[in-house]
Amino acid sequence: MSRRTHFSRTSFSTAVLAALPMLANAAGFQVNEHSAAGLGRAFAGEAAIADDASVIARNAAGMSLLDKQVFTAAVSYIKPEVDVRRDGYEIAKHVADEAVVPTFYYVRPIDERWTVGIGGFSNFGLATHYGSASGITPAADKTELMTYNLNPSVAYQVRDDLSIGFGVNIVYADATLTSTHGPMTLSKLTGDDLGYGWNAGILWQATEATRMGLSYRSEVKMTLEGKVSSDINPSWNTGGSVDLTLPSIAELSVHHQLNDQLAIHASALHTGWSSFDKLATDLDNGQAFPTIQEQWTESWRYAVGMTYQHNDQWTWRTGIARDNSPVRNEYRTFRIPDADRIWLSVGGSYKVDRAQSIDFGYAYLKSQKVDINEHSPVGMMHAEVPAADVHILSLQYNYRF
Repeated sequence: MSRRTHFSRTSFSTAVLAALPMLANAAGFQVNEHSAAGLGRAFAGEAAIADDASVIARNAAGMSLLDKQVFTAAVSYIKPEVDVRRDGYEIAKHVADEAVVPTFYYVRPIDERWTVGIGGFSNFGLATHYGSASGITPAADKTELMTYNLNPSVAYQVRDDLSIGFGVNIVYADATLTSTHGPMTLSKLTGDDLGYGWNAGILWQATEATRMGLSYRSEVKMTLEGKVSSDINPSWNTGGSVDLTLPSIAELSVHHQLNDQLAIHASALHTGWSSFDKLATDLDNGQAFPTIQEQWTESWRYAVGMTYQHNDQWTWRTGIARDNSPVRNEYRTFRIPDADRIWLSVGGSYKVDRAQSIDFGYAYLKSQKVDINEHSPVGMMHAEVPAADVHILSLQYNYRF
């Protein structure tokens, strides 16, 4: 799914109402913050677990496990601590902003076999900015790309131990990228688009204690169309577009109930980042604009976790995950200074009454140190992004009708 946008280099920022900060989520610019319950277990086993209506975001087939109407709403607060250094000196501090990310879901059983639902969430996101004192702004000053996915879905229970699900992804994307040098704007790119994709899943109750889920989300090809402006090259003051492809996502999950209180779960998630190979800008007036080679590779995320049912009211969760970056060292840019990272998560649930429950989760992310060497309009730029810390807090409300 690609089309041309007027961005020379870009990332997609995803959010319902706000852009998401860099290094706050999964590798690349992927977003996992779909629920507080999932955050508490580091999103381990998500395609095989249906605690609430947020299962729409990971495996539509899991809606079959919900025997009542369920409404779920969650909000996540993301606080990244990402700095940039050169020759041992800090040149940019907090290059990723704090963010608040909301999601919502609703599931309704139709009969014993059919279930329908709808969710609003994001699968990709990024927002970075560098101050003028950093000296980085000719390569990357401000980067924001927001996407939001509206996902109507349906599930069908084929037999007692097997369900299938299908959904349509309606994705809106909006982006802004700027490069500056002193008071001058080298380039400013803005644009948006509406794209479409699909998702499907299967849920299998292999044994009384073990459940497995497999889900897939298609690529979403978009053409971000908008405006380009520049103080140094008047021929760039025109309309333009660039093709962007939001990659496919496949997840295999298992959930195993050890006893009445303790369950363990795990996931392997594959993201087809090889579709993000370059960003080539088409200007409406036919003038040339630099093409950025990204050349990303496929990536995997692995997570394991466990859930402990303390009593009828309280449930506790924990998990750990490893996120592998799709960015090759030689293609790493200041707009997307991505790195491998580790997740450590804890969380829990409180059942208020027969209809209402509250989930909460916390995750600490630690990324690896990376070096960046990038050509810019004023020459080669190099810097170091030290190991970054990210804190994520999430709160969720569930209502069962």
